Amino acid sequence: MTKAVLWTAQDAQTATGGTTSGDWTVSGISIDSRKVTRGDLFIALKGPNFDGHTFAQAALDAGASAVMVDDATGITDPDKILLVDDTMAALNRLGDAGRARSNAKIVAITGSVGKTGTKEALKYVLSQQGKTHASPASFNNHWGVPISLATLPVDAQYGVLEIGMNHPGEISPLVKMVKPSVAMITTVVGAHTEYFKDEAEIAMAKAEIFDGLDKNGAVILNRDNLHYFALARRAKELGLTDIKSFGTDAVANYRLFEANIVNDGSAVRARIDGHELEYFIGCPGEHWVVNSLAVLGCVAAIGADVERAARDLADVTPPAGRGETSTVKLPSGDGTFTLIDDAYNANPTSMMAGIKVLAQTKPAEGGRKIAVLGDMRELGNDAVKMHADLHHPLTAMEINRVYCVGPLMAELDKTLPDAINAGHFETADAAIAPIKADLKSGDVVLIKGSLGIYVSKIVSALKSGGVVDKPAPQ
Repeated sequence: MTKAVLWTAQDAQTATGGTTSGDWTVSGISIDSRKVTRGDLFIALKGPNFDGHTFAQAALDAGASAVMVDDATGITDPDKILLVDDTMAALNRLGDAGRARSNAKIVAITGSVGKTGTKEALKYVLSQQGKTHASPASFNNHWGVPISLATLPVDAQYGVLEIGMNHPGEISPLVKMVKPSVAMITTVVGAHTEYFKDEAEIAMAKAEIFDGLDKNGAVILNRDNLHYFALARRAKELGLTDIKSFGTDAVANYRLFEANIVNDGSAVRARIDGHELEYFIGCPGEHWVVNSLAVLGCVAAIGADVERAARDLADVTPPAGRGETSTVKLPSGDGTFTLIDDAYNANPTSMMAGIKVLAQTKPAEGGRKIAVLGDMRELGNDAVKMHADLHHPLTAMEINRVYCVGPLMAELDKTLPDAINAGHFETADAAIAPIKADLKSGDVVLIKGSLGIYVSKIVSALKSGGVVDKPAPQ
């Protein structure tokens, strides 16, 4: 199937302020020459330890229609060059132009946890009602957001963009590019705490997402979060008056009444803008239930069909690395176990959510609940205590075995009761063989950790025996 044209050479030249002698068109954008697909515009970004210009010719050889560079040295086809003053600045201009030509209603999402899963769920339910564009993967930073805007189809009706941050001041310039109709904060908790004095500072950094809204834009906040009132006050200070909330609080606009959480999802009864709804979301866990309210709130705020979206939540399943559940063959080939892949990232709040999901599962006869936990990064001075304290929920929720992976998880290893302690391993690679040898038919295995500890390697190793089934990707 032929991909739609995103940019002609002339349009890209006008948008970026660059120059080109070619008459090419592009249908996608890439900044990684290893992932270039035919028809892409390869943008040669620079960083402290890399220079994309080194790979510009390789990108053309791989099928890119053109390359955006600020130095054309070594490129053999001059007609495929878009020459700009600075590739990062030009990418921002291309993103601005992509947003300016679109009439899409865009929802911008941030929060300490739950951004990507909520984005994917909202993307899915909106896509059943109209052409919807969303940030790919976790394109939520200073280059991901302009790429998401530069790839926004002109005829898209809806957009869902995730905006992340590690430091104060990072969200504001990005959301001003996005110009959303709705700004939503999933929650504020202690993530990236090494860069902030306290959670109140984190909340104000998240509140920067209001900076891109016009006065008629909608703000959606977690009413159960400790920082709700501070966030709502900040929104009002900016002149925003359409402030809605979700959660269990009796005054929440999108209120949870009850939820029945089972292995393959959650049955929910809720009130959305005064209307009672019953629906099923294909994701187990209290955090998914609460964030489903936020999803339906966003649907309501942009004027889409809430009841249809609620029905469509049944087809939403957790993305890979964020709670995806698979039935996997044992390494011996004799039997299967359940794998919960939550390996993309971790902080104390999301770690607790993952442990709760594991605790609520029902292993098959003879099976156990096994947690493989990797380091939680960017926690500052409290990191040692936060890791050690995980023994409280693990024991209270009757997890049967716990593998500790990474230098910081050595602190948990010290506090775990011997009865459930399966050992400490400095690296994910070192843990693979012992975990494989320990698995039994009927086990349920949660794998959770920060990206930099690479517990995703354990996921890949366990899946290598063969996945019997897994949810279709959304």
